[in-house]
Amino acid sequence: MGTDVSSFKEAYRTPISSNFPDSVTIRIGTEVFNYGAVNYPLRYGTNPHQPFMAYKPLWNPFLSIGGLEMLKGGKSGLSLTNIQDMSQAWQTLKYFDRPAVTLMKHLNPCGFDLDHDLELLEIQGSRGLAEAYRSARGCDERSAFGAVAGFNRKVDARTAEALMETFIECVIAPDYEPEALEILRKNEGTKKLNNSLRVAKAGNLDRIPKFIGDNTKGFYNLRVLADGTLTIEEPYLTRIKSVADFVTDPMIVREVGGAPQNYTALTQPTSKQLQDGLTAWRLVIQTRSNGIIFVKNDRAIAVGTGEQERVGAVEQAIDKARKKGHSLEGAVMASDAFFPKRDCIDEVAKHKVGGVVWPAGSLGDWETIQAANEHGIALMATLERCFAHH
Repeated sequence: MGTDVSSFKEAYRTPISSNFPDSVTIRIGTEVFNYGAVNYPLRYGTNPHQPFMAYKPLWNPFLSIGGLEMLKGGKSGLSLTNIQDMSQAWQTLKYFDRPAVTLMKHLNPCGFDLDHDLELLEIQGSRGLAEAYRSARGCDERSAFGAVAGFNRKVDARTAEALMETFIECVIAPDYEPEALEILRKNEGTKKLNNSLRVAKAGNLDRIPKFIGDNTKGFYNLRVLADGTLTIEEPYLTRIKSVADFVTDPMIVREVGGAPQNYTALTQPTSKQLQDGLTAWRLVIQTRSNGIIFVKNDRAIAVGTGEQERVGAVEQAIDKARKKGHSLEGAVMASDAFFPKRDCIDEVAKHKVGGVVWPAGSLGDWETIQAANEHGIALMATLERCFAHH
């Protein structure tokens, strides 16, 4: 006779109370920042037995995550992981002016695509968004199960139908067509697929800091360590605003036999590789280190994340791409940190990858350049690292 644990599934659906106050004040030097509890229902923290509270910044009138409007699933509330993945989706989408969709899972992208038919989109509505979503989901169908889907455009009925094809935990977008909301709500209160789907409306995507020089007052990363030690960090901002900010002819000067020798990247990236490289860099910024992203035609086709070794992250992403039927030929890889050795370049060359975006900064950069020249791979240096230790 076993112990019946079937009732534990209710823990994932049941909100728990917390004793946290309704307001919080943080003082950093002479600066005072006031926060108030969010207006939408909360469920639990990272796990069902962890009480938590979310606070919106009262000093910021341009709320997005703190000012979510729950259009479906509000009664059961949001968990901390729901809010974090929604925030991470917004952090990803903030870089893109073109219609874009991203899928987030455990704070990492598991799918991304841009709508390529922008002219048709502007004339006839979001006709391309549904296919962009399906394409993003196709990056990694298994990881997309229970993911958070984010859009930087109004969700239309065709896209809502696509969302209802598989299990999605949450959707976040700036708006929804009435017909789309009807579709997203149709299984509510039943035992059918996506009956507990949470649909959130958020704004002010353009107000989130993203580039070096943007105002970051109050946008600090606060973390508490094991013994209560508090760390405060400025948010990550990138210097890469456009493809023009890549260094496409990186050179390393190395002393060989007592004389300086230059190692210069010889293969210039094509315009397509530059664009895919920019997309890949913007995605790898949101990926847990060690992070690797492969992008092809503005679509993420593989994500390697959380590995302790750089080449391991590369191998992981390659393995995922192959298992899911994606060809890496002509793709561009982005790495969130430098390559200690040339092994990463040699590995991607086996799969005919066309370009690599990487920060540079390793003692072995000359090997990286040498390997890229041997394989005819274009290098794009960012001169900044984007480690994400979530």
